[in-house]
Amino acid sequence: MSLVSVVLVNFNGAKDLPYCIESLSRQDYKEIELIAIDNGSNDGSKEILLSLVGESATGRFSGNSHTLVFNKENIGFSKALNQGIRLSSGEFIMSLNPDVILEQNFISTLICEFENDEVGSASGKLLRFPPGNMDNMIDSAGHIIFRNRLCENRGEGFPGNEKFLEPEYIFGTCGAAAIYSRRMLEDVKVFDEYFDEDFFAFWEDIDLDWRANLRGWRCAYNPEAIAYHRRGGAGYRKSLLVEYHNYKNRYLMMIKNDSARYILKNLLGIILTEVLKGGALLIRCPRAVLSLFEVIRLTPKMIAKRRIIQSRRIVPAREINSWFEPFPYRKWIRRHLLSRGEMIRGGDALR
Repeated sequence: MSLVSVVLVNFNGAKDLPYCIESLSRQDYKEIELIAIDNGSNDGSKEILLSLVGESATGRFSGNSHTLVFNKENIGFSKALNQGIRLSSGEFIMSLNPDVILEQNFISTLICEFENDEVGSASGKLLRFPPGNMDNMIDSAGHIIFRNRLCENRGEGFPGNEKFLEPEYIFGTCGAAAIYSRRMLEDVKVFDEYFDEDFFAFWEDIDLDWRANLRGWRCAYNPEAIAYHRRGGAGYRKSLLVEYHNYKNRYLMMIKNDSARYILKNLLGIILTEVLKGGALLIRCPRAVLSLFEVIRLTPKMIAKRRIIQSRRIVPAREINSWFEPFPYRKWIRRHLLSRGEMIRGGDALR
């Protein structure tokens, strides 16, 4: 049985940690090591982690099957994930958010997908938290990427018992609860980074999806692997940190991975999206638009990464472009322009 290294990245997730770790300890897949990375939490997370999986704790993750790392500050989701991957020893890596609860067979179900050597990542069906919620709505059944280069979680907001009921190959998986093969991660890393640390957080998993597709790796979706993610909801309680990195990282991802030919082919939609998205941010969170200066600063570094990525590419751009779907502008305008949502202070959530 192959070892699965679970990298749990936490930032002020004290209220969720006990439930997340309990669900991990109840997995019917037994070969699991836990690497828990705390990003400078100030809500008592450190004490909870020490009590649940520290040296004095007993149970599933005692002994040599766990590692705890306490960073002095929030170094970002991407960098913390990389930190955990480098400390891990498993053939497979699972990224896990503290606000996720796993059904007992989640890991064992997804590990079976890697019997196909072309599979580099696997996605289950994430439903909205809490478990057993009457609406049973989907949080994520993997990623969709659109022709205007926006992305979203497949099936978000649709009934889980009606949509995405069959296994299939998809563009990529949500990093809140994803399993990756180490072979794939080693194959697509750039500058010794599996997840791009310049992203800090948000879109780093989609960027990895794209790089994996360029190298011919497949992402398997299995709806029998069920988890519950607290993030779900129709509204968006977003902080400046979320809006800032969301806006910036889409550009960074395109610079690294995209095709000039297919950008031109989809240019009208991309420009329209820039006008709408930029306008929405100017109304809702104008300081987030300043992230464009960060894009300019990082462009030379992204171009250097692009050279490496494109030199390794084995899948033609037209095949990547076949994943890109038409964008639902009407739905997006209703959600992001006609409903301004609620801004929050701080940036406690990582996803």
